Amino acid sequence: MNFIGKQTLRGLISGALLAVPALAGADTLTLGSVSDNVKKHLARFEPLAAYLADELADDGITSVEVRVLTSSSDMTRALADQEVDLFFDSPLVATSVADQAGGYPFLRRWKDGVATYHSLIIVPSGSDIETLDDLVGHRIGFQEPDSTSGFLLPAALMRRAALELHQLRDRDALLPPDEVGYVFTLDDKNTLTWLHRGWIDAAATDPDSFAELDAALPGQYRIIAQSVDVPRQIVVRGGHVSPALAERLAQVMTNMHLTEHGRTILEDFNETNRFDAFPDGIDATFEPIREVLSELRALDLY
Repeated sequence: MNFIGKQTLRGLISGALLAVPALAGADTLTLGSVSDNVKKHLARFEPLAAYLADELADDGITSVEVRVLTSSSDMTRALADQEVDLFFDSPLVATSVADQAGGYPFLRRWKDGVATYHSLIIVPSGSDIETLDDLVGHRIGFQEPDSTSGFLLPAALMRRAALELHQLRDRDALLPPDEVGYVFTLDDKNTLTWLHRGWIDAAATDPDSFAELDAALPGQYRIIAQSVDVPRQIVVRGGHVSPALAERLAQVMTNMHLTEHGRTILEDFNETNRFDAFPDGIDATFEPIREVLSELRALDLY
């Protein structure tokens, strides 16, 4: 089911999630997100929706909706069908959706105050694994199939090293000796916990999570590989969004951090620091992302 939250009372009423049909027409702006936790994401986006509704009231936007879908394929369809105008997600998922739906990378979002990030592959300091090649015959923990730092970037990194990846049914499944076995843990904290308990031999994670791990257990884990840097999160605009509206949206969103009210809304939006343009340009930013996607698709990993 597709859920829509409004910045009016049609969103959350007395804590209940209300499902309503999408409004059509140029006077409605729809923000899109993909998550299994619909209620959480509606609540997260509501303040931003209200802010944009206020700022764009004189530009012909009479309402702003938040639409949370449970899969990237559903979002691809919604963006292509003009049911979503702006889509927020991690760089590989957002780029894939944009390319398939005729959308465009629009803005960079500094989620959690971070502009760019990458993936790390880590092992216990006492491990005999020194390089990616040494992972053959071992188990690595990935977060989940749509995780940029927890699966997509490290999987592409390992494939570039010509390693054969084999998905395991669970962490105890038999592992072919000439391949790297991987198992999904479904949460980054699970991945690090499994590594700490010795249930896996290596883990894919992000720099912040590794820093927290190293602070809690100094020197007990080390990095053996690092992926390319990518934007922390991307805002995609639908191809149907007019140039005039796109320009106005960019102006409003990139200026939010300049006012106290705007900074408050950003902070409430998952500790966002700001929105900005891609400093290296769209082509330079997205060429390596599309290369990663191409490699993953060729291997049926995404």
